[in-house]
Amino acid sequence: MSKRGFVSVVGCAVAAVGAFVVLDHFGGNERFADLPGGADVRLVGRFTPKQLERLAAVPEAAAVECDDTLYDVGVTTIRGGMAQSTVLTALHSGGLQRAALVQGRAPVGDGELLAVDGRGLRLGDRVTLTRGGHSLAGTVVGVVARPAGQPDAVALLTAGAIERLDGGAPCGVVAVQLRKRSEATAFQRAAKGVLGGDPVVTYDESLRGHV
Repeated sequence: MSKRGFVSVVGCAVAAVGAFVVLDHFGGNERFADLPGGADVRLVGRFTPKQLERLAAVPEAAAVECDDTLYDVGVTTIRGGMAQSTVLTALHSGGLQRAALVQGRAPVGDGELLAVDGRGLRLGDRVTLTRGGHSLAGTVVGVVARPAGQPDAVALLTAGAIERLDGGAPCGVVAVQLRKRSEATAFQRAAKGVLGGDPVVTYDESLRGHV
């Protein structure tokens, strides 16, 4: 093998090791996936409102919101009930929304929710949601198209309503839109400083080569 060829092989090996180190930076928990909406990064853990505020203030972040999903939710209207339903967080940031509004308006309080088109709820419905001994009453104020990543979801609730229905549990999933994809690594470092630990991290497939 020529000297140039040897150097090339060594360089590739070093690059591969470097890539492994980057992927292992958060304890080997990072992975890539097709994240719903315009999310570039998804963090999984237990996040307080203060931590969310601090993450949103990171210069590399364009939008940061809690994006929890609740399963096995009971949904009842005057027409009947649906057991073991899935509900999502209704995100406010345009760059993170995973479902387009097709009728009505977005919810502005915990007593308002969005129905997913074709999943059984209608605009104006009075709805009672129950899960694990917790209940929440609300009114459908808007209808959205089937959401990316969770087409079988029945409804979208505000983050506050999700928290109440989950018994006050802290936010478990955070969706992040970056200002620039090239700033993914800088956001990674800043997030670790804010959280003081290593959350499970998923990057959108579009960020391969940028992290």
